[in-house]
Amino acid sequence: RQRQMCIRDSFTVDLYVESEWHDPRLALPASDSASLRTLPLSDIWTPRLTIINNRGLDSLLPEVATIDVEGNVIARLRLAGPLAVDLELRDFPFDTQRLPIEIVSYQYSPDEIIFSERSEFIANLEALSGDGWNYTSGGSEPIVYRLKDDGRGAAGLTFAVLAERDATFYMLTLALPMTLILFLAWMAHWLPVELVPPRMGTASASVFSLIALGVSFRLTLPRITYLTVADFFGLFATLLVLVSLAVTVVTVRWANSERKDAAERLAMRARIAFPILYGLIVVLTLSG
Repeated sequence: RQRQMCIRDSFTVDLYVESEWHDPRLALPASDSASLRTLPLSDIWTPRLTIINNRGLDSLLPEVATIDVEGNVIARLRLAGPLAVDLELRDFPFDTQRLPIEIVSYQYSPDEIIFSERSEFIANLEALSGDGWNYTSGGSEPIVYRLKDDGRGAAGLTFAVLAERDATFYMLTLALPMTLILFLAWMAHWLPVELVPPRMGTASASVFSLIALGVSFRLTLPRITYLTVADFFGLFATLLVLVSLAVTVVTVRWANSERKDAAERLAMRARIAFPILYGLIVVLTLSG
């Protein structure tokens, strides 16, 4: 399968899996008094199921099956360990991740084996750990697993949990500091145009603060080759601060070259335009 622009990560699970199928070859004559038998899975036909995003699951129960006189088979497994997940972070910090359990019959195609429509996924969502996430059941859906587009497909079934990120923490650690930095840049335009050192010092401080915030925040993310919502917010805010710095430089030059009236008009326009532009940035990037 093709997976583009995603980051491979993992999550830990503790699963109880119960598989049922009918094998008439295991049925017993009506005269046989046996009710249930227990046989190793290696001794009977099985649908050859595997979890393809398994990254080290441990089996905690004996790999056996219970069989009744009619040939109905029940295999029960308990598995614990990591599963791989592809993270799509474009909407970060407003993203929702899909945590899949991808069960595939590695030997049989969809024409040879069919998963029942009664397949059910039950998750104790309240017991899931992971600060900053809200969990809901993603249900189940049949899949056809292929290693390449024109390859032989394998029958499969995917169960999933949907994890929605709580963006509150990131709003407090990114949007609030960014707003304070932009407020500092905005303040430079309220100072008298002839006060060169205070105006330039304020404008320069906002630029350095913004760079430090952007670098430290980006280090909290995995290495990805695309921009997230948070990146666009930081990028546009940086451009706004740089424009503000440029306007400050221009007004300083005008104020020192007998164009004080023009410098004051430009500073006044900057005072009006700056909050409007920042509001547009917030709406376009952080409005969800």
